Amino acid sequence: MKNIYGILLLLCINLACFQKSESISNITRKIVKDIGDEVYLDCSTINNPEVNVVWVKVAKDQIDESIVLSSKSTLIVDDPRVTLISELKQDSNRYIIHIHNIQESDTSIYRCDVITGINEKVSYYTELLVGRSPFFYDNSTKSLVVVEGQSVQLACFAGGYPTPRVFWWKRKNAILFIGNILKLSAVKKEHRGDYYCKAENNVGNGTSHKISLEVEFAPVVTALETSVGQAVLYDAYLECHVEANPQPAITWIYNGVELSNNQHYLISDFATNDNNTDSFLLIMKINYELYETLLPQCPPAC
Repeated sequence: MKNIYGILLLLCINLACFQKSESISNITRKIVKDIGDEVYLDCSTINNPEVNVVWVKVAKDQIDESIVLSSKSTLIVDDPRVTLISELKQDSNRYIIHIHNIQESDTSIYRCDVITGINEKVSYYTELLVGRSPFFYDNSTKSLVVVEGQSVQLACFAGGYPTPRVFWWKRKNAILFIGNILKLSAVKKEHRGDYYCKAENNVGNGTSHKISLEVEFAPVVTALETSVGQAVLYDAYLECHVEANPQPAITWIYNGVELSNNQHYLISDFATNDNNTDSFLLIMKINYELYETLLPQCPPAC
């Protein structure tokens, strides 16, 4: 029975010693702030006021170096926006890093090191996230050229905090899609034009990105009039409309012979926009031999 009491007493003593060992009584939890705000990062110790407490801003990657902010009651970092508040008591200490006028660069993991001896420390972590207005990464699509019938993906990759939502639209149309990648299957010439994506996360006014989609397609020829009547010895005008991308070479054919400008014919082409061309054939002082149909055609390469 005495052995049992002895074991229980020893266990109680060990637990008491463990409870009085150096530890953290409070560490600020993960916190989100906006640019221009202020934040207090608190690291409090108990039971041993002699331990050294070090605040460190942890490097985001291997290129950056971690920054020691403070050591015990001494502020080390040289930044007018950062101050150290020390509250030292007999059985507990508080070390508070105060950052005012928060900037995007303050986003980081912050570590509180409780140094208990040579090469002995206990580390606790907190995270400061700073709201950032949306932006688009450089790997977002800028412009594309595709052939009609192909499938295409338009990508807008946005950053910022909180994570932005990306909305898609074309010209003044309603929202087409919500997400990073807009997929178009079996593209048609009607799909060509400018597409816009906008990223929003309730920080700032959001930002937009334009993607130009160019579609190459075979010529579509339309004769405005399939037959034209005119009196002999008067001029006659024939017109056709050609839609194509890239811009085609347009020829006029009569009885299997390609026409060219001379004393009888005058051919004029006028591009109305990037994909549309109006072609005119002027037949000067038409004669009896020209009563057959004149056919506008594109070369075989079209």
